[in-house]
Amino acid sequence: TGMSMKDAGILDGDLVAVHRTPEVRNRQIIVARLENEVTVKRYKQEGPTVWLLPENADFEPIRVNLREEPLIIEGVVVGVLRRGATAGKATPAGLM
Repeated sequence: TGMSMKDAGILDGDLVAVHRTPEVRNRQIIVARLENEVTVKRYKQEGPTVWLLPENADFEPIRVNLREEPLIIEGVVVGVLRRGATAGKATPAGLM
């Protein structure tokens, strides 16, 4: 996922557990497909505009106009798996 979600506790190299659903609510952390890229971001919808918000001030939000481009929601992140000292433990990582 890179470091765009580090302030939510999701670090580069982490694996995320995803509940597959096309329906999401504002402020949930989601997995989305935009063009040929998959991203993990916090979701915010304002009318036909969706903002995919990073949890790291070094990254810019992604603006999606649903009238002009498709956004495929793969699901909601429900846990994080990390190698190392916490291997095998799923953590909520500020996801809700």
